[in-house]
Amino acid sequence: MITATILAFALVLGYVVTVGFYFLLTLGIASRLPHLMVENFRLRGGYQIVNALVWLLCSAMGGFAAAVAGRAVLPWTVGSLLATGLIAVLWKNSWEARQRGLPYQMLMTVLTVIGLAAGYGLRMRVTLF
Repeated sequence: MITATILAFALVLGYVVTVGFYFLLTLGIASRLPHLMVENFRLRGGYQIVNALVWLLCSAMGGFAAAVAGRAVLPWTVGSLLATGLIAVLWKNSWEARQRGLPYQMLMTVLTVIGLAAGYGLRMRVTLF
């Protein structure tokens, strides 16, 4: 029971950190640089690159937070479940998938895995020293 509670807490924390910081950074960039974001109701290429880098950073932060919270359970279990949840939400949003395009959706999927692995790797390295 304790393990399931820790697992659930780590997943929720990782998701909230990832999506929350992504939301805040995206709104911050859009409010400061609106001309970079959209042209004729389509996302601009430059913004998509910035957005991908922001997502990579936020997924790494979420992976780190989940690793810290879920240290009592199998370390990569929480990361794998968090990656599955984030990728499922990413692909479930059909409007955003159409807006971004298939290659960008695939890039975001790969960046999710890389970011979470980087966050987990950072946490594991921090604990070694």
